[in-house]
Amino acid sequence: MKRKILEEKLRIEKLKEIKENEKPIMTGVRIPYKGEEKEFSVYRIPLEYLVYNPYNGRIGTKVKTFEVKSHKLNPEDAKDVEIIEGYLWDSKPDRNKKTMDSLIKLKQQEHGIVSRNGFIIDGNRRASLLNKIYRERERLVKKHDVSHCAYFNAIILDDDADKKEILRLETTYQMGMDEKLDYNATEKYLKCKELLEVGYSINDISDMMNENEGVIKKNLEILDLMNSYLEHNDYKDMYSMLEKREGQFVDLNNYVKAYENKSGNAKTNWAPDEDDINEMILTSFDYIRAKYEGKEFRYIAQNGKGNIPKSFFANKNTWQDFINSHSAIDTIKEAPVAEYLNKEGANKDISAVLAERDKEWAKQAKPILEKNLNISKRQLEDTQEADKPQELLQRAKKTLELIDTSHVAFYTDEIRSLVQEINGICWDFKKAIDKEKKNG
Repeated sequence: MKRKILEEKLRIEKLKEIKENEKPIMTGVRIPYKGEEKEFSVYRIPLEYLVYNPYNGRIGTKVKTFEVKSHKLNPEDAKDVEIIEGYLWDSKPDRNKKTMDSLIKLKQQEHGIVSRNGFIIDGNRRASLLNKIYRERERLVKKHDVSHCAYFNAIILDDDADKKEILRLETTYQMGMDEKLDYNATEKYLKCKELLEVGYSINDISDMMNENEGVIKKNLEILDLMNSYLEHNDYKDMYSMLEKREGQFVDLNNYVKAYENKSGNAKTNWAPDEDDINEMILTSFDYIRAKYEGKEFRYIAQNGKGNIPKSFFANKNTWQDFINSHSAIDTIKEAPVAEYLNKEGANKDISAVLAERDKEWAKQAKPILEKNLNISKRQLEDTQEADKPQELLQRAKKTLELIDTSHVAFYTDEIRSLVQEINGICWDFKKAIDKEKKNG
């Protein structure tokens, strides 16, 4: 049975009555609030007096993605509450099952924080699990008394914290504490931007997130790249489409900044300009979308200090060949985002529907991406061994020996032209060796 959500005015009255008339279950709890350490008490609050914070760091990206093409989620609307609870459950299903078991047997061990008007600032996941347990108690629980699951233990703030203060508290309690490590990877980037937009300084944000200012600035740079990627794929503001791609953006940002600043650890044998760097970014976006990562992704533009190139972008000839072949990606046809969002069920699970769009695109793109990457990797390896002629010639000889001259594909004008070019290169090699021997 679903609980009726109280209107805001009534929630304020009920929470006020609890603070004035109920005995707290814990006192002297100190938290940073409005620029100073302040003591609060923890109270036992009926769950119907509270509403979820839909922009909670655990599900913020999912919610933002949903709202782009659907509607703004209202935590006081029963249907929207179902969506919010679904996102909270899906954020950590395995852990949620363990937490539910703990809540049933050991009760609530950690207190939450709520605003005066009943918005849950810290503890949305636990509150949703308590709601689930109590709502489904006859089905879920046979051997335990779960009457305690009708309540949420939390600090009640002194006033209706405005958006700026709620953001500060969320950041402090969700991202500034070492033990809270299970939030969506993209959230820290979004949170930096939100805090900056409501008026906090870089220094303020670094204090809240327990990071130095350089990290905050880099987070904002990485978010700029993420936003460019989303717009490039017609996913503007759909941040859940960045899932499992954070590492590639961190790497790409490092490469871009090094090449832009012409730093000592970004050696190339050419002078790439802004257009070249932008082309590298857009090409990298395709590999990010196809979920290339680690060493495979780093081959594209990894920086290096020495004269031996560590990536395609560091060597002009390798990069030009790589880019020319990459243009084949433009031939891929895919349905527009709007078509996918018109599918049944898309209004509730936009992320899953668009993930299918990415999957279908990747199915067509991967043969092109993989072939081009492998060819350029071999070219890069040859370039890296340019001072080892014997090894390169032996490799070339073995490759030529593998060619099946009986195959019909061998007898073309293109093959004949390539054979002539190879013959010319070999003749130049022979002349250079003969000249050196004669002079020697």
